[in-house]
Amino acid sequence: MKKITKGQLRACAREALKRRGYSVTADKGQGFLPGARLTAISGATKIKVAVRTSLDREIGLMRDDDGNWRTIPKVDMVVVAVPAVGDPASVEVFGFDPKVLKREFDVALAAQLERYPDLSHKAPIFVSLDNVSGKAISGLKKKAQWREVLAVNSVSPQGNANAGFVERVKREFAELMGVDVTKVTVDFHIKA
Repeated sequence: MKKITKGQLRACAREALKRRGYSVTADKGQGFLPGARLTAISGATKIKVAVRTSLDREIGLMRDDDGNWRTIPKVDMVVVAVPAVGDPASVEVFGFDPKVLKREFDVALAAQLERYPDLSHKAPIFVSLDNVSGKAISGLKKKAQWREVLAVNSVSPQGNANAGFVERVKREFAELMGVDVTKVTVDFHIKA
């Protein structure tokens, strides 16, 4: 069996949001990997989402020149996608409140600074999703707001150009008809 790729993890993160009732579009920005920043809409609620992936079930965050965390203060939700434990064909996706992540990473940073007082602001800080003995902070998955498990082969690959088009058509039709986008399905037919 092939190893799961980070692109597949990002696609699973997007699909998990859809299964939770969101219409999802990818944000485009300089330096963003495809699917790393999303806008998720459910009814009148529109949220900015940062997607984090990890093949080893440890999440890393970076700080800016002032020592502040990058990305997470600017989003409403952080979605983390990782290979499922004991099932190489599945992905676990977790939804986190960015404030919770910030608190956990602040504690992890303090522990690192205690051990390495001259730690560069450019050094990433990692926290394990699972309980790991000897780590200052681990077991992050217990702090998640929600969790979804998806089979990798049940998710369309990231970068499917038609997916964005279909989501836009669904959203525009829902607005035109005055209904929630989750009530709209799209089925195209071509006459020969």
